[in-house]
Amino acid sequence: MHADGDVFEGEWRGDKAHGLGRYTHSDESTYEGQWEFDRQHGIGIERWTDGAKYIGQFQKGEKEGKGVLYFADHSQYEGEFKDNEINGRGVYKWIDGKHYEGQWKNNKMEGQGVLKWPDGRCY
Repeated sequence: MHADGDVFEGEWRGDKAHGLGRYTHSDESTYEGQWEFDRQHGIGIERWTDGAKYIGQFQKGEKEGKGVLYFADHSQYEGEFKDNEINGRGVYKWIDGKHYEGQWKNNKMEGQGVLKWPDGRCY
């Protein structure tokens, strides 16, 4: 247990989290998955107390590669991440049925893509 109340349970290499493990923050948010030298690295699941979660790839402690991000409002994004942000190609689905498939940069739709509404409109 850390002084701030955070807890790591899992495999170690020396004094570093390394291999499979679960980290629980004092606010009850968690990360469960692969670790490399105290950083999330590989495949894992990050869960927040509001019900949001990310399932996917991590590299050196950040979301990097492919993954799915489920938001607390039940919307979701599936696609590429870089430097902990939505970057690259992906699909975002809102709970009202609208969805966007295309390019993203810095968590924003940027570049080519298609935005569709449930009533058939398309941009």
